[in-house]
Amino acid sequence: MNSRRSYTDRPRRRQFLQLAVVGTIGGFAGCLDGSDDEPTDDEPTDDEPTDDEPTDDEPTSEPELRDVLNWESSYVMELAVPLGSGTITVYDGDTYTAWTINGVEMEAYRIGTDEYIVVDEECFIPTGSSDEDIFEPERLIDEFGSVTATKAEPIDGQDVYRFEVDDGYLYVRTDSGYPIRFESKDASGATDFHSWGEPDPISPPDMDCVEQ
Repeated sequence: MNSRRSYTDRPRRRQFLQLAVVGTIGGFAGCLDGSDDEPTDDEPTDDEPTDDEPTDDEPTSEPELRDVLNWESSYVMELAVPLGSGTITVYDGDTYTAWTINGVEMEAYRIGTDEYIVVDEECFIPTGSSDEDIFEPERLIDEFGSVTATKAEPIDGQDVYRFEVDDGYLYVRTDSGYPIRFESKDASGATDFHSWGEPDPISPPDMDCVEQ
């Protein structure tokens, strides 16, 4: 093994992978920037209904996100970003990520607080592993639970609700409540969800791994 190339390339590749993951999921599960609590002249107060909000005399027939959203501890996300594409398999908080970015194939394992990254058939364990979740579905209800569904065309023959969450749109199946897709408003990326409750447990890579 060329130790010079392994040491200098690995941090750059790890950073590149993390940026791709964060850049795609950040709009969906990242922290909100927040806004001023006091309304401006152009912002209605809570006592002033808008055209998009029903008054007491105009009840809505569309459900809120908290009323329909269903989630499992295991599922698969297919992500597409300008630099490439990837698949994230989630099982009870653990994740396996496979990326192809600019023609480079990468794999990342997250099991508990342990991380493993495989590039060019080399495996390394990054130091200072994070204990943050790659995705926090609970935040959807905490922050967007009261968002009301809007009409949307079927996706792949499946009827869906559309909810505006943060800087994108979440599409949820009307029959099961499972998310099927998230699209960013600026068209910078999309995530398809599938295989709810189907993935198997995730194990570390079966190879020697060197701590970075």
